[in-house]
Amino acid sequence: GAFLPFLIASPVMFLIGATFAYYVITPMAFGFFLGFQQPGTLLTGTDGDTAVAGIAFQGSAQAYLSLTIKFIVAFGLCFQLPVLLTLMGKAGLVSAAGLARVRKYAVVGILVVSALATPPDVISQVILFSVVYPLYEVSIILVRRVEKQREARLRAEGLWDDEAEADLAEGEPKA
Repeated sequence: GAFLPFLIASPVMFLIGATFAYYVITPMAFGFFLGFQQPGTLLTGTDGDTAVAGIAFQGSAQAYLSLTIKFIVAFGLCFQLPVLLTLMGKAGLVSAAGLARVRKYAVVGILVVSALATPPDVISQVILFSVVYPLYEVSIILVRRVEKQREARLRAEGLWDDEAEADLAEGEPKA
């Protein structure tokens, strides 16, 4: 019943994140890494020795798969944020106002997760942040919607207490 939307949304959001990682992020990251590759140039030493200097890509299938899987898992899990926060909102553990109030801490947290979940290139980190932060904002909207649905249901049942809700909104629980 109540959790069916979450059971459907969770794998769908993971799949969207994994697809985004595989088709958008992975090609960009490998393009970035391959951009460091430089053709060799002939260097002549002072005693007549010559050498070729350059930077060559020495990747392997294992390195490619490892990085690709890391991207897929990281983005798939990060795309679970709206599902998780909406579920927590439905359970009454978080509120839209509370999520909005801690937005600046969420930005720092998302930046830290982006740095830990991606390779040490800034481009991947910025892309992950620029995808996850809007998901955080969407989560606030979804939690607000859940709260309005809860309020409408409680009002219809005659269980809604406007005074208690006003006190909670101010941060002072009613005794």
